Amino acid sequence: MSVKRPFRRHEHSADQAESLQEPAFAVCLPPRLRLYCAAVPAGAGEQEAYRMGREFAGHYIEHVAHHPSAAEDSLLARMAEYADFTAEGPEGEYWAGFFSLLEEAVLSAAEFLDADGKMGGSIH
Repeated sequence: MSVKRPFRRHEHSADQAESLQEPAFAVCLPPRLRLYCAAVPAGAGEQEAYRMGREFAGHYIEHVAHHPSAAEDSLLARMAEYADFTAEGPEGEYWAGFFSLLEEAVLSAAEFLDADGKMGGSIH
């Protein structure tokens, strides 16, 4: 049985098929998270790529929240092996969007942790 990707409501152009292609790092993702990972379309602007990166980061955070043992899989590190952090244009903006949302989540959680990662303290 194959899993079909849900279509996004705002995509109705000829680029729709291309936008559903997976980026290279998708090979390391669990199947349920892989459903939310789409390559940036070739004609996408930098703002669209940034938004897509943030959107996927939201799904990544949700996945980790629902699967606490996922951190043991070093999924983020495996994804980073595929990232070209020097890329400019849409690819670079995708990663900038992805990591900006992760950074916001880490900063938000940091106020509840101490330096050893225990709840109730502060890392300051």
